[in-house]
Amino acid sequence: MNIRIFLVILLGWSCLAHAEPTIPESCTTLVAKWDPAEFRQADPPSTAEARWQSDPQSRLTRARKTIELAAKPGYSHFYDRARTLLEVPVEAQTDNPEVWLLWAKVQQHYHDFDAALSALERVFRAQPGHVEARLLAARIYLIQGLPDRAHGHCIALIGNADLVTASACALEVASYRQSLEASYRSLQALVQREGLPDDERGPWIAQILADMALRLSRFEEAESWLDPHLDGASVNYLLQWSEVQLALGNHTRIIEELESVVTAAPNIDDALALRLAIAEQATEGDRWKDYVEGRMALRLQRQDTHHASDLARYYLEVDPQPEKALHWAEINWEKAREHSDRRLLQQARRSVEKNISEKRAH
Repeated sequence: MNIRIFLVILLGWSCLAHAEPTIPESCTTLVAKWDPAEFRQADPPSTAEARWQSDPQSRLTRARKTIELAAKPGYSHFYDRARTLLEVPVEAQTDNPEVWLLWAKVQQHYHDFDAALSALERVFRAQPGHVEARLLAARIYLIQGLPDRAHGHCIALIGNADLVTASACALEVASYRQSLEASYRSLQALVQREGLPDDERGPWIAQILADMALRLSRFEEAESWLDPHLDGASVNYLLQWSEVQLALGNHTRIIEELESVVTAAPNIDDALALRLAIAEQATEGDRWKDYVEGRMALRLQRQDTHHASDLARYYLEVDPQPEKALHWAEINWEKAREHSDRRLLQQARRSVEKNISEKRAH
């Protein structure tokens, strides 16, 4: 596909009828390649401000690395550190677009999408063609169920990003605006022709392809896209891989692959532990069920809306309580409208309806 044909396709999409939007799994983030010991100590506020003033570039590098490391299993608490680190220039209303890009990533993690988009607008004022910022904006709008707005950011990549990156963005958005099947075939053909990039775009595009395959119920194909990039994968990537394995009924493989990753990490990621607990149901184990039970009780006590999807999954699949599952699925749907969130809400509603029918029957 040459760039002229690609431009015609992109611009033509805006005139097509829209399909009911469903949202894919989030793209994987870069895998950190440094010693995490470097990031174990946070600076006190006065020191942090002084260091931003004396050496802003090194502080910016530290913030970026902290966010990249936060995506790895066991380091999600580093998002808090990144937020604290970035508060100094953000509160000072810096003009540095990289600060605002990193701030947007932190806000996206905490599901404050309006704050994330506001931060990205600061990036676009300074650098309208900023590729990473455009991709992040497109991703957030897809999460919100607004593919038309995401489409505009993919259009903005033309002339600023390489063909593979721009095409992947556009075809992902197109899969929610019209034909999922056609979008999947087109992205497959592009990858077969150009190959998956050897950098961080490789896992990202693999996730897009796997999500399309999953939505088409082609579970083996989804698995084939994700399997090659498992080593050193982000939490998000591992969660998507787990969903594919659950769809395939490969419960033992989930335990074999994830258990070593989770237990080797400095902290246990509750979302990964939840998938292990779900997989355990088929193996009659209870190690992870017991752990997750305690974690979900704590989140319930805190009314932790940031992890509403985990609570809904728990009350659907580990400790079935339909009303609670629906409650948390609805809270989750208020902010996150990805494909998995839509499916979760539908499952919770069906569970409640089934429960009501069974009570009436008795």
